[in-house]
Amino acid sequence: MRVSGFGDHHAEIAIVGEAPGWQEDKTGRPFVGKTGDELDRLLNTNNLPPRHKLWLTNLYREYQGKDYVYTTQDLERDEPFLLKELQDVLPSVIVTLGRHATRYFLGDVDMDSTQGIPWYLPGSCHVYPCAPARTVVFPIIHPAAGLHNSEMSPYVVSGFQQLASFLAGKLEPRILFNDPYPEPIYEEITTEAQLQSRLQGLQTGTPLSLDTEGWPGCPWSVQFSLEPGTGFLIRATAHGLLRQFSDLIRRVQPQLVYHSALHDLGMSRSLGLDLDGIAFDDTMVMAYLLQIEPQGLKASCLRYCNMKMSSYQDIVGDIGNELARDYLVWILDAEVVEYEEAQQEEFDRQRAAGRRIKVLPTLPKTPLHKVVTRVLQSKRPRELWEDQVEDIQVAGCHRLGPLPDATLDHISPTVAIHYGCRDADGTQRLRPEYRKRIDAMGLRGVYELELGTYPFIDRMQRIGIKPDLEHFAELSTLLQYEIESLQTILARDTGSASFNANSGDQVAAYLFSTLGLDELKMTKGGRGSTNDKILEALEHEHPEYPIVSTIREYREVYKLKHTFVDRLPDFVRRWPMDGRIHATFRTTTVVTGRLASSAPNLLAQPEHGKFATDFKRGWVAEEGHVLCQWDQSMIELRGLAHLSQDPVMLRAFREGTDLHAATAERIFGVKPKDQDKSKHRLPAKAINFGIPMGMTCHGLSVELRKNGVGADEETAQRWLDETLGLYQGVAAYMEQRKDEARRNGFVRCLSGRIRYIGGIRSRDDRIREEAERFAFSTPIQESATWIMKQAEATIWQEVLPYFWKRGQWVEPLLQVHDSLLFECEAHLAQELHLLIKCAMTEVPKSFSVPLAIEGEYGKNRADMAPF
Repeated sequence: MRVSGFGDHHAEIAIVGEAPGWQEDKTGRPFVGKTGDELDRLLNTNNLPPRHKLWLTNLYREYQGKDYVYTTQDLERDEPFLLKELQDVLPSVIVTLGRHATRYFLGDVDMDSTQGIPWYLPGSCHVYPCAPARTVVFPIIHPAAGLHNSEMSPYVVSGFQQLASFLAGKLEPRILFNDPYPEPIYEEITTEAQLQSRLQGLQTGTPLSLDTEGWPGCPWSVQFSLEPGTGFLIRATAHGLLRQFSDLIRRVQPQLVYHSALHDLGMSRSLGLDLDGIAFDDTMVMAYLLQIEPQGLKASCLRYCNMKMSSYQDIVGDIGNELARDYLVWILDAEVVEYEEAQQEEFDRQRAAGRRIKVLPTLPKTPLHKVVTRVLQSKRPRELWEDQVEDIQVAGCHRLGPLPDATLDHISPTVAIHYGCRDADGTQRLRPEYRKRIDAMGLRGVYELELGTYPFIDRMQRIGIKPDLEHFAELSTLLQYEIESLQTILARDTGSASFNANSGDQVAAYLFSTLGLDELKMTKGGRGSTNDKILEALEHEHPEYPIVSTIREYREVYKLKHTFVDRLPDFVRRWPMDGRIHATFRTTTVVTGRLASSAPNLLAQPEHGKFATDFKRGWVAEEGHVLCQWDQSMIELRGLAHLSQDPVMLRAFREGTDLHAATAERIFGVKPKDQDKSKHRLPAKAINFGIPMGMTCHGLSVELRKNGVGADEETAQRWLDETLGLYQGVAAYMEQRKDEARRNGFVRCLSGRIRYIGGIRSRDDRIREEAERFAFSTPIQESATWIMKQAEATIWQEVLPYFWKRGQWVEPLLQVHDSLLFECEAHLAQELHLLIKCAMTEVPKSFSVPLAIEGEYGKNRADMAPF
């Protein structure tokens, strides 16, 4: 059914969505069902005109299914209907919901760079020729996105709040790409005189933005900007100029400004710049703390500086695809040769066995062969290849090495210099805008704490961690044997030689259709979930079906081999090629401020399971050194005790009594001395640790069942209620946080960090309940991050310099959630332990309970002894 627009034919405001959903298709009206209810709520709560005073319509008119990708043919078919409606209504404000509708009116832009801002309809826009003068386009994230993804909900709410501000005359419309510096000065520095001239106004504390191009071990340039509308570039090959630039910065001590300091600090060292210890700002961290701002520099510069930016892919994308095609053709040629050899061998074998065959037999092709053939047919082979599962990429890498990257050397110098300088210019322009917002939102304290940990984290990236590659090679062989054994068992038990335990669809079909097991949770696609927690719960619930355990084991072993073990040699062979692995760390990924790691993800190492100990044993200290690790004890529960001021929890931590035993006594009525570990203590422990995470009765039921404790959702809910009856301060705290979120739209954590809770007033039960869990769980989880960051800052400022001044080797390697891993000379371990213990247990001001840590040391991560 074609879904036409509907509403007031004299409306000043038209809301244009993307395409109708199934409920709209059924009724023939736009914006009905849950999405329509959410739209009405957003209009009402922001005092916006109700729907009967608006014109509501969509860009596309026909529902084609939730996974359908609309085409230019669809637009050509439906565009006349939209234009006819606009000509009849003549709205002066067009609210575009979603990317497709926004790009239809504004052109090649993205939502993160334009949403929540009023833009004049571009003069080049020919899609609305009869538009009233000064027509405004106002992009907002589609409300449906907030219903499907709770993390998008704050953006939706913010967009409608901004729309209300615009209609109240508090926001002025802007002209897209109206750069206040239309002819910027960008140039390459090639002489010392040029360098001195361009930095003539540099003084102590003056903001100087820095940006780098290339990657560690292969830098291309550094760019700097001292004032808006300017940018200057020094190539990596100009060693003398780089040295003079570095000396000047160290002498003058300006305020450096980065957009991603953890990247640019390492890149600066690769360029030979000595910038350690110089004060800096980071506009990406500012955007992250403000939350409903894009972290990407390109999008931020359009939002706040009206700058039209190009992405690296825009600049080198075509070259990169050419290199990718050449690379993949070489791999395919090698695969074809091996395939043809295998065909000939099979032909000869069958002839020798007496079969009369005349043509070469058809054999199954390798997964690599199939993927490369498919990728080569794409217009974007690089992007498609990089989207492949890791084991396919590893197979290609083993055959030909890593996929070569396009660099700025592949394009004209004029384009490269303009591209590099514009990033430095944009960072310089962006800083004052974000600083004003950081101060206005009361985020200065948490921002300074965040940057205070950056030298510590940068040091972890710089030092790296050492793997024992021989040990991991042996482990890989062992894992391959285990995979083959498990595959044999799976083929026997399922009756299918091609059964793939990594396929959610195949596993779901077998478990829930063939075996008839209950579906504990549904995926968005509508089938039973087969994630790890669900499989663990099913394993304990159905011991009569050992195949569940086999599937789970296969997945764990497969992932361990292909995601971690087999990739390690490639990571070791990267710059600086010192036999250690240098992961990339980020603090701007997780909303609570926790550290994230990539290339490789060292924070996702297996802690439990058959091969976990063997895996840990592969991380070793240098000769004469030891690894030392310290874990914060029950840190989130201590944070909950402080935040809630619950008397039971406060007393337990202050007196050192057993919190889990108290919970078990409350639930089961069993005294601590008579409690059974699995029947009483394990459920109590799961509940205590689940509360800070906002665990639901369903989540608790699954968690307990996977550990062999039979508890349906009703029982789990009763136990949660009993626990909150014991911790009455915690129950009150939860309600206070929910009220705070409803009142302010966000909650504020101990450090001052904020988290927007966009769905807290949603009419959709699932969205609202999830938002309520976020409201009280985020400050609890963030309290652990807050304490760890203070410890890291103290260690950086006081502990490490104590050893370094004496010329002793002590280095941080990893922060894994609530633990720190160091490497040091063996004879320093005990002394280091005392200082680290002091730093990690130093109670922050006003914190209500003592902190505790557990420490251990050894030659590798598996064989460690307590201090």
